[in-house]
Amino acid sequence: MTLVNHFLPHCPRLRLFSRRLTGRRRSVSQVDFAGVVHYNSGMKKAIYLIVLSILLAAGSAGQEGQRGKKREFAEAEKTVYKELDGKYRNWLDMITHITYVEERKVFLKLTNDRDRDAFINIFWLQRDPTPGTPANEFKTEIETRFAYVNDFFKRGSTRPGWMTDQGRIYMILGKPNTQERFDEKAGLYPVQVWYYYGDASLGLPTYFNVVFYKRHGGGEWKLYNPALDGPASLLIQDSPMDMDNNVAIYNKIYELAPTLAGPAISMIPNEMTENYRPSLRNNFIMASIFESPTKRLNLSYATNFLKYKGYVNIESSANFIESYNLVSVTREARYGCDFVNVSVRPKKLSLGFNEDEDKYFFNLNLNVSLRKGETIIYQYVKNFEFYFAPDKVQGLEGGGVVVHDSFPVIPGDYLLVVFIENSVGKEFSYFDHAIHVPLPGQKPFLANPILGYKQEIENSNFFHTYKFFNKVLSVDIDKTFGLSDVPHLLVGVYDLTREVWEKGEVEIELRGLNERFKFSRTVRQSLNEQPFAKDMHMILALDKKDLRSDYYELTLRLRAPGGALLDSKKTDFTISPIQKIAHPIETYKQVMVDNPYFFNYAQGQQFEGIGNLEKAELYFAKSVQDNPDFAEGYVAQFTLANRLKKFSQVLAVVENLNKFDKFAFDYHLIKGSALFGLDRFEPALDELLKANKIYNSDIRVLNLIGFSFFKLNDMEEALKAFEASLVLNGKQPQVDRIIAEIKARTSQNKGGQKGKVK
Repeated sequence: MTLVNHFLPHCPRLRLFSRRLTGRRRSVSQVDFAGVVHYNSGMKKAIYLIVLSILLAAGSAGQEGQRGKKREFAEAEKTVYKELDGKYRNWLDMITHITYVEERKVFLKLTNDRDRDAFINIFWLQRDPTPGTPANEFKTEIETRFAYVNDFFKRGSTRPGWMTDQGRIYMILGKPNTQERFDEKAGLYPVQVWYYYGDASLGLPTYFNVVFYKRHGGGEWKLYNPALDGPASLLIQDSPMDMDNNVAIYNKIYELAPTLAGPAISMIPNEMTENYRPSLRNNFIMASIFESPTKRLNLSYATNFLKYKGYVNIESSANFIESYNLVSVTREARYGCDFVNVSVRPKKLSLGFNEDEDKYFFNLNLNVSLRKGETIIYQYVKNFEFYFAPDKVQGLEGGGVVVHDSFPVIPGDYLLVVFIENSVGKEFSYFDHAIHVPLPGQKPFLANPILGYKQEIENSNFFHTYKFFNKVLSVDIDKTFGLSDVPHLLVGVYDLTREVWEKGEVEIELRGLNERFKFSRTVRQSLNEQPFAKDMHMILALDKKDLRSDYYELTLRLRAPGGALLDSKKTDFTISPIQKIAHPIETYKQVMVDNPYFFNYAQGQQFEGIGNLEKAELYFAKSVQDNPDFAEGYVAQFTLANRLKKFSQVLAVVENLNKFDKFAFDYHLIKGSALFGLDRFEPALDELLKANKIYNSDIRVLNLIGFSFFKLNDMEEALKAFEASLVLNGKQPQVDRIIAEIKARTSQNKGGQKGKVK
């Protein structure tokens, strides 16, 4: 499609005008590689002018739009900018011309220097041409350019050098390969021509020029646009001249300065246009120049920064990388709960080398949190360390690595937040995903379908992601299969009734998206082909017959007896034209199948997080019933029971915790809290002082010690405990009030005697 024909479908008035003048829609025939509009002899010159105005608007939209976006801040953002420390304002000035406006906006939303330093660090790492090395050549180059433009281009300008047109081009493109100056040419205003070699992958010509001139002979050097300014603007017109006579203007410039005549009409050296009209291509080249610094940059590191900033350790370099990810919810009948399955495949993975073992390695730290609104109701961290021989590196480079992990989840709607970091290279990735976990016992429904590239039998006593009894589905998050692969489909059907199981079915529809080779197939799977289970899983190999290289849409439908639709879910996948493609190495953590104590503990934490303390206590109790040596379970159960004022029950069972030496602090705190709740202040104080002896910086212990002394009428010791607590946390209104009361009482007792407790 030519440039003009590209605009015609979107410009009804231009189409109408073109037809009226010529009687044909396509009288404007094409735009050639030089950007010259050709028109038939019967057309009016107005056609050229209209097309020119449209293309100028499109090109200048990129040029001026980018300029406007990067320099125009909302009033609130201007205020934030002015209030920033000088080093941050200087940094924003320096990166103005090489950044997305969204990056600047995110930076201006940050509220502390720690986050600003982290953002700046990641900003430079995203642009580092040699990651993993100590030097960042891009950062050094930009800092060098910034110092130069502010020193050199401020001359003759009332603005800082980086704000001038020459400063802007220099910040983006750097030092010209060659320059040509026409400062004192008779008949010409001062002109400079900068020549550059361009990078085609950034949308730039292989060789081009940028022209600056002093409008009317004075002031700053202005960026010259042949189509907007026109070649006549370079001439000192000491006699009348026909401004529409492009040939005469060109010849005049050629007469005065032969090497300037070409740049006056085109940014491409030696490009000649019909009748020497300024090339329309200039606008698109200019727009490409302004966009080039961000051409290869993925903006997601910045748009997600406000979400992941709390995870980033600014003391060590951290480089944001993209990742493929997959989140699913499956149900495990043997444990009576749903599981969230998290899969992450970094698009880039740096490797370390262990010389002692002669092996390469990476070390991935997975941080997962489950959020209800602003509240984190569950969070955990796991480490995945992987060592492999040098001859396995090529396989890893081909398919990468995918980390799978699963955790139990209670019914509800949540936001899953995943942060994964490779300690080698300090690379990290982030994503979040909304999940819905339905209450059990509703009508039968389908889990979201999951696709894998093979199924294996694994007869082990371990549970891990995408293992269902003894069947394991190998999952590649990318959902791309080679021609030799057999796609496998995981179908989950939950809350089945016997009636639906006996006569219901799952319908699997496959549809190819290639319009030239239309493909559609539907197969049906009877549910009663498997033994009845309320929650059922099937891993089905898809029939590859007639499946060619294409994009496919897969629809699952759950049908009731009689054919009524109960539920439907969709997914998609790709079959590559390549016979065999590399799939990632899979890594995951395993747990023993027959001891689900930690699953109950995790659900207890989640119920506590949403405020359902009774259920939380119940699940904590289940965790220690399954594993009597699980000390953390006792701590959670007894602490929660104290919150529920079940003090006598706690005292009856708290000795179960006393057998764990490492949990002596928790034992004394929990027992002391229960005794205090029963108004047994002296034995409570004895336990609390033992806890404080083990660890003397716990606010809970110090406050309970203070209240115990207060109840025992020892105001002096109570005051010491409360004041020690305020040192750790100065924002405790309740403690402030009790201190004020203690001081008021002691002041009333002239002899410093202890006050009486009413």
